[in-house]
Amino acid sequence: MIGIISSREKYEIIEEFFQLFKTPWGIYKEFNKYDILIADKDVDISLINSKLIIIYGYEENKFDLECNITLDINREEKQFVFHHLRLPIYKSLAYFSYAVEDSNNNYTLLSKHILKIFIKNKIIFRIGYNLFEEIEFLLDKGQPLEEAHVPTLEHHIELVRKLLIEEKIPFIEVPPVPEGYDFVTCLTHDVDFIKISNHTFDHSYWGFVYRSLFISFKDFLKGYQSFIYVLKCWKALFSLLFIHLGFLKDFWFQFDRYLEIERNLKTTYFFIPFRSKCGDKVQSKNSSYRAAKYNVNDYKELLKYLIKKGNEIGVHGIDSWNSYIKGRRELKRISLLTGSKNLGIRIHWLLHNDQAFRKIEKAGYYYDSTFGYNETVGYRGGTLQVFQPIGVENLLELPLHIQDTALFFSRRSGLCEREASRLCKDVIRNSLLYGGVLTINWHQRSLAPERLWGGFYIKLLKEIQENKVCFATAKDVVKWFKKRRSLKFENVQINDDVLKVKLKGIKSDSLPSLMIRIHYPKNREPKNNDYIDVAIKEKNEINVSLV
Repeated sequence: MIGIISSREKYEIIEEFFQLFKTPWGIYKEFNKYDILIADKDVDISLINSKLIIIYGYEENKFDLECNITLDINREEKQFVFHHLRLPIYKSLAYFSYAVEDSNNNYTLLSKHILKIFIKNKIIFRIGYNLFEEIEFLLDKGQPLEEAHVPTLEHHIELVRKLLIEEKIPFIEVPPVPEGYDFVTCLTHDVDFIKISNHTFDHSYWGFVYRSLFISFKDFLKGYQSFIYVLKCWKALFSLLFIHLGFLKDFWFQFDRYLEIERNLKTTYFFIPFRSKCGDKVQSKNSSYRAAKYNVNDYKELLKYLIKKGNEIGVHGIDSWNSYIKGRRELKRISLLTGSKNLGIRIHWLLHNDQAFRKIEKAGYYYDSTFGYNETVGYRGGTLQVFQPIGVENLLELPLHIQDTALFFSRRSGLCEREASRLCKDVIRNSLLYGGVLTINWHQRSLAPERLWGGFYIKLLKEIQENKVCFATAKDVVKWFKKRRSLKFENVQINDDVLKVKLKGIKSDSLPSLMIRIHYPKNREPKNNDYIDVAIKEKNEINVSLV
């Protein structure tokens, strides 16, 4: 059990941190027993009977003064590395410039920002930043682009985990991955366009003509593309007249191709609810480009067919992020077409502000999946896990990690396939390390000319499928994380090398099973994967022999 002593008046962020690092914890109460104590304020360690104490904070406190520890804040340095973990720090970061001379080696400087201290059979780690301030920043503001590729929140959790393991402190957690899998993958498709025949001499039409005719050939001359790519673009370009006359199939219509590629992997399509609406409060000189040219009412049978194939339909919202009244209209439009309840949303162009989560929740959505980057791939919230945004009661956020346009658009990352593959491999590697859900957005028209990103998408799916991966719709992913969040530890005991866990909130359902991960390093050297996984499988009590 981890006890928490915090200066925070509200425990919302602390509670969310321990939904992500799902381990037994509680607000510190005198006379209760805690194996580990985490504090972000001054503590009197003489009154605390814990094996391990972790004190966070960038300000000098009474404990520091008593131990002759001096802290300085480096205004320029905003990150540190501990083992393989790189931690960008977004608030203040202190370093330990001096500690009392110690002939008994009771003080060990593990890094400039982490000090290990032995006092009266207690192990104390003094860390020079405020953990819960950092978590609040990540889940509220999100990471800047320059740190997008770092799963910072997962690194904060891993730092605590590593300290416990290295000091051989037994603990349990419920990892963010179903039994038998390495991680979860959620495939999504934003439906910004359905047919090029919906676009007659508008900006999308002329943009396609220009890129197909000139940019494709320019990229060929630079060595970025093959001549086969150029020929496919030109072929599509010269077929436009016959498509508009109805003699040829519209090449932007790629739903059948996605069904073929994904083969029952169950994906989520986000459809724009209203035609010709660019939306309010769009801070862009090209805001009119945001309006869709298709009427979703014309594709009611398509939506039903996609659902019949096991896929999910969500809302690609226009104004739900700034108006809950308009958000309800958008939700109602898609709900009437699909007959589905508990719809999720991703805002078109990933528009977001400080009130967006509250507006989306008030509109009645089951989840949101907007928190990601248009410009690059990575972790805007620093995490691979579904989380609850600050200030909402029920809404959960399914973060977005990989987006095709972010990878390949010239005005965004503008990567070649080799560079894009390297970035995606890093995200897959982090998914293997930390579990959670890898969320991918591949736009509906991205398989077609002039994008032709289908080959890369197929390779990406094959690379993901080399691991033990659970593919699920966005709604099912959120349901599984809700199941994990509802679990509570009622009692945890380790006696005579037997772990006894009493759980609360276990329900029978068709979702994949949760696991309890047991870190029990007694008489063992700490090493990677030194744990035992036990499936919960709707059992309220679990007894496990640890020898």
